[in-house]
Amino acid sequence: MTDFAQARTNMVDCQIHTSGVVNSDILNVFEELPREIFLPQERSALAYCDEDIVIGGRLYMMEPMVHARLLEEAGIKKDDVVLDIGCASGYSTAVLSTLASTVLAVEEDEGLLNAAESVWNSVGANNVVPIKGSLAEGNPDNAPYDVIFINGAVGEIPLNIVSQLRPQGRLFCIVKPLGEKIGKATMVQHLGEDRISAHVLFDAATPYLTGFEPKPGFKF
Repeated sequence: MTDFAQARTNMVDCQIHTSGVVNSDILNVFEELPREIFLPQERSALAYCDEDIVIGGRLYMMEPMVHARLLEEAGIKKDDVVLDIGCASGYSTAVLSTLASTVLAVEEDEGLLNAAESVWNSVGANNVVPIKGSLAEGNPDNAPYDVIFINGAVGEIPLNIVSQLRPQGRLFCIVKPLGEKIGKATMVQHLGEDRISAHVLFDAATPYLTGFEPKPGFKF
């Protein structure tokens, strides 16, 4: 039988802390929040491995180290409003809920969203707003946001979603163009009007999020 509490401690000590994550709030939530309850029971034993975990179909739970490093770079404040795109089973949203004032979680799969809502309630994530909708569209109705997270790789920076940030807001994603095996964890900042800046943070082999796959180039 898996000792999940010990597995969480090992994940933080061996995967997350050693990668340069030092924010105590982030380290604490990764050590305290049980990842296994956000996975199908038959995959719960994989909850703390150092890779992306298949939830079902083409949906994944992001590798702990990549997820934690993105959060470290985000520097989320307690009064921030965060948009979490592709929340799937809800783990990323639950983590964000401990760092921000409000998290809006977008997912296309209604069954997954309903299941995630049940788990959020069980762990006291009461500042989450579930949104059923297109991942590729984000959630413009409730914009602007301080921070946007995209839970997977994208073929290119989605400017339609960047536009949902407030000025100086930040979007975090893994940019992996067509043909690339390794993506680049990237911070995109909205500088106001139509201006943005993009800064590469580190390499990450994260799978594509559905709807954000690269589009094949035109051929004659």
